[in-house]
Amino acid sequence: MDRKTSERIRLAALAVVFVVGVVWGYYLLRPQKQLPVLSPADLNPAVVADSLEGQGMNHTIGAWKLTDQSGTVRTHQDVANRIVVANFFFTSCQSICVDMAQNMRLIQSAYADDPRVQLLSHSVTPEADSVPVLAKYAEANGVDPKRWWLLTGPYSEINRLARTKYFAVMEEGQTWDEHSFIHTENLALIDSKGRIRGYYDGTNPDQARLLIKHVGWLLDELEEAE
Repeated sequence: MDRKTSERIRLAALAVVFVVGVVWGYYLLRPQKQLPVLSPADLNPAVVADSLEGQGMNHTIGAWKLTDQSGTVRTHQDVANRIVVANFFFTSCQSICVDMAQNMRLIQSAYADDPRVQLLSHSVTPEADSVPVLAKYAEANGVDPKRWWLLTGPYSEINRLARTKYFAVMEEGQTWDEHSFIHTENLALIDSKGRIRGYYDGTNPDQARLLIKHVGWLLDELEEAE
């Protein structure tokens, strides 16, 4: 083997080593498409009821029963094994709820044909937001009744879900008041097992787009588990 041939072989070998190193580096350093599973212990204690503070990884949204804008009774069983995006609103709100509705439409549009994704908006003024009122609001805001349910029911149940399941409201005595409850801009992302996987600013389109991306990650998780 002459010197030139030997040099070419050496350079080719180095090139192979370099390419392999780059590929391995990419796979090792690429961002992981994985979201944390959030528990009460991970959250600001101000939004967690005293009885739940420090609770570990077993928190789920659990059982509930409410009525949607079509008058259909919905329960946790209707969203079993689905990815859920949930928020709290009221139909007469003219501030953050307007922006939240717009961004919920973005999410609805992104997954319009995917029955594995369900949007839930809980009315925090159920005494005013009757089924006909919700139906009118749904029509005015482009709500797809298959993909997005506007929910009403006993105030005690809405309050329970907001304070002890979704953690959408401050505790009393910690800057909590009626406006802290009503004006929560958070969108909660819930996985197919009913676990909280993230919170997003529902008034921010960039946050809505990030949520859309993260829903895709959870759908990938769902496919991998099948």
